[in-house]
Amino acid sequence: METKMKILAALEFSEDPHELLKRALQVAKKYEAKIYTLHVIEELPRQAFYYDAYKVWEEFRDRAVKETIEKMNAYIKELTPDFPEIEPIIEVGNPCDKILEEAERLEVNLIIMGHHVRKGVLSHMMKHNNAEKVVRLSKRPVLTFSIEVA
Repeated sequence: METKMKILAALEFSEDPHELLKRALQVAKKYEAKIYTLHVIEELPRQAFYYDAYKVWEEFRDRAVKETIEKMNAYIKELTPDFPEIEPIIEVGNPCDKILEEAERLEVNLIIMGHHVRKGVLSHMMKHNNAEKVVRLSKRPVLTFSIEVA
């Protein structure tokens, strides 16, 4: 029995995720695949001397998770009324680690994510690039789409 193809689309909300989601849906429709959308909220490092600040962060993070689920569901509903095979996932932690963990847990056939093309060498070096790290470390195929960032 042939198993259905599974795709993990890693979305960021720092930029508008519409374009990446549209492209991921094109691939999913072509291969009649189930698609998982993943957004990772970065965790604040826990420091004993920042206990009060961390408590505020935890409250903010929990609210952000709820709001992100609502936002992701709205994107999905808007772009995919005729495509029921989408499951949104929100995680908290290191984006690269969570993308790789979810890809393994879900046993996806393909990871789709945006690759931020930054102008200037210094800008590129200063900003960590999760797509590059995922491409290097993933055991699964990764399809990236360029997203230009100033």
